[in-house]
Amino acid sequence: MKESEKKALLAKRLQMVKKARAAAVRPRRRRIRQVLNNFIVLAINTNNVPYETQGWRATLTRSSGTTVTAQFDEYGVAQFNTISTLTSVSYTLRIFDADNVQQVQRFVPANREFYVARF
Repeated sequence: MKESEKKALLAKRLQMVKKARAAAVRPRRRRIRQVLNNFIVLAINTNNVPYETQGWRATLTRSSGTTVTAQFDEYGVAQFNTISTLTSVSYTLRIFDADNVQQVQRFVPANREFYVARF
């Protein structure tokens, strides 16, 4: 086999390898995109309309007993500034109205940016 034939054969093999690599299907990794910085709770009724929640408060309690409180604005949104997202632990959510009457209690699983409390 001549030297030029060897070079042509190697070039052809290299080209075939490149085509095979380009055609190979690579599995895509699912990337979780974080949008919200702090954990948020939305209080809505069964018709998906936010409650008028001025004076309301929400508490998140961990299984270890640690409790964090946030006040609702008038649009049914409570933002927990001390809890960054995605959450790494689960919480128990309790929502209290302006008269300090508990309206709802829910379990919030880990890996969340927000929670919609529908009641």
